[in-house]
Formats: sequence, C-alpha cells, structure tokens
Amino acid sequence: MSRKRVILANSSRLLREMLHRVIDKAEHLQVVQEIASDEDLPSAIERFTPKWVILSDPSDRNACSQIDTCMENYPAVRFIFLSPESNSIRLRWQTAYEEDLTNLSLKGFIDILEKDLQHT
Repeated sequence: MSRKRVILANSSRLLREMLHRVIDKAEHLQVVQEIASDEDLPSAIERFTPKWVILSDPSDRNACSQIDTCMENYPAVRFIFLSPESNSIRLRWQTAYEEDLTNLSLKGFIDILEKDLQHT
C-alpha cells in the first residue's frame, strides 16, 4: 500500500511540528509539505497531490473563500480543520460533506487519515 500524502497548513509552527511527528510514525502516511499560510495552499496541492490537507480553522473570509476554491478545484483532496480555540476537529470533502471528528482519540484520528473514505 502506498503512503497517503499529507500537507500541513497551519499558522502555528508548534502545531505543524507536533502533527508532523505523529503522522510520520503512521505506516501509511507521509507529510510532503508544511506551509504557514493559506495563500500557499493551491500551489502546494498542485505540486504534491495530497490525499489530506490539515489546516487551522480559517477565521477570515478570504481564507474561507480560497479553501472552498481549493475544494472545488481538487475534489479528491480531503480537508481537516483543527480549531484549538473551540477544541474541535472537522473533516470536509468537496464542500458538500462535513463530519465532526472532535471526540476522536489520536489513534482514531490517524486511523481516519489512513482509511480510504468514499464520498456518499
């Protein structure tokens, strides 16, 4: 089984580093890019064709619009939004699918990343 590519797109360097360490221990996942700004997201997705993008929950409208555009342009990419302030985790895929992952354990979170989700 090939490793699923992951892009970490969080403004917090500490959060990116922690996620990178955890994901690198997973057998079927590989962090291919870390970016600090949502502005770099389209080019990173184009370059690395990830399965997952893990990012901070966007607070401004420009970031939301850019992420929605990425979801439309790259329908196979799944997006996980982390919000440390509200202690929540959400999975979004193709702007039409959203799932709350807030109560997952770390192992459950990694299991979600390693699974092949099928859009229903």
